[in-house]
Amino acid sequence: MLHSSPSRGEVRLLASLALVLCAVVSLQSQTPPATPSSDGFSFEQLYEIAARDNLQINAVRRRRAVAEAGIQIAGQRPNPDFISAYTRSEPRWQPSVSQLIELGGKRGRRIDVARNELRLTELDLDAALRTLRHDLRAAYFSLTFARNNYELGQQAVAQAKELANIARERFEAGDIAQFEVLQANLGLDRATNDLDRLGNTERIARSTMNQLLNRAPDAPLDLHDSLFSRIGIISTQDLIARSLSQNVELRTAEQLIATEQSRLRLAHAQRVPDLTLEPGLETHDSAFTHPGFKMQVSVGLPIFNRGGADIKKSSAMLEQLQAERDAARQRIASEIARASLNVESARKQVEFYETKLLPDAERVREMANEAYRIGQTSLLSVIDATRNAREVRQAYLQALLDYQNAVADMEQAAGVKM
Repeated sequence: MLHSSPSRGEVRLLASLALVLCAVVSLQSQTPPATPSSDGFSFEQLYEIAARDNLQINAVRRRRAVAEAGIQIAGQRPNPDFISAYTRSEPRWQPSVSQLIELGGKRGRRIDVARNELRLTELDLDAALRTLRHDLRAAYFSLTFARNNYELGQQAVAQAKELANIARERFEAGDIAQFEVLQANLGLDRATNDLDRLGNTERIARSTMNQLLNRAPDAPLDLHDSLFSRIGIISTQDLIARSLSQNVELRTAEQLIATEQSRLRLAHAQRVPDLTLEPGLETHDSAFTHPGFKMQVSVGLPIFNRGGADIKKSSAMLEQLQAERDAARQRIASEIARASLNVESARKQVEFYETKLLPDAERVREMANEAYRIGQTSLLSVIDATRNAREVRQAYLQALLDYQNAVADMEQAAGVKM
């Protein structure tokens, strides 16, 4: 039966299909990048990106491979030794093999220690992510703070322009001297200069944020969560209860105790003497025509070193770790209580600005502006009212940032997500 060879068109079609399949497999194997929502990245979205891409976090992740290798090392058995002795007396040649036999479960105890150390590296990663979350939250809302400040600077420029226009109109009408026009223009120049400084502050804050995300310093970054967002009221006692069961610092303290307990068991196992077997042959003996078998057994005698010092040290370390765990529980509860007070105090400051200071300052500015327009007050009064309104607005933004930082501190103290 004859088989026809494929045509060039069929070969090209098959090659194209193969390339398409390879591309599909390659795209499926890549981790899809996090994409912002239509109105920017939320804090949680950026935290996922940072937890994946941050260089310090990835360095901590490498510790797991080291700890896994430590388990393999702990499980290794001792290699045998080949011994060859040649003497002037008979039998002249005595080859043998020496093998150490570990007794008392030492190998299993070593593996237990290595496994507990592996769990510690996993907790190290949780602790590093906890610190990253705190730093990222602070950087996130520092950037929103800088952008809100920049918007406030733009408002100041617009208000300064409005005041300069009013002064020019009154000067042209002959109501005021040129001195007031120059003074209004000076205020506009100062507002414009402040706006440039605020723009640079925003770029610095964005660079700090991008560093945590392992991105280029000037990479664009749209944010979704507002500086004005707030968390709900949280019961301090409920937060303490959650923290005592989930806090990574306490889990690390418990794991350190478990690791030291495994070391103590290993120290007890080390007190059991090991056995060394040395089977061999005796050859080149004129009294015998065939080589003879020999067996030598050696056991260490625990006379001078009985392992008591290692046991004593491990027991003392265990007591120290237990005391440190108890102290950590008390300290964490106190830190959460203080952080909760700071959050509540910051919340009240923000509410006072929103309900009292901001409306009053803006009302005074508008009244002074209108009074100057109709010639009932001086330019200095308008400048003073405008400056006060801007300072109150800046203090309000600072109060909002203080609140977000207080939330970040409380989240880090508790070790749980808010």
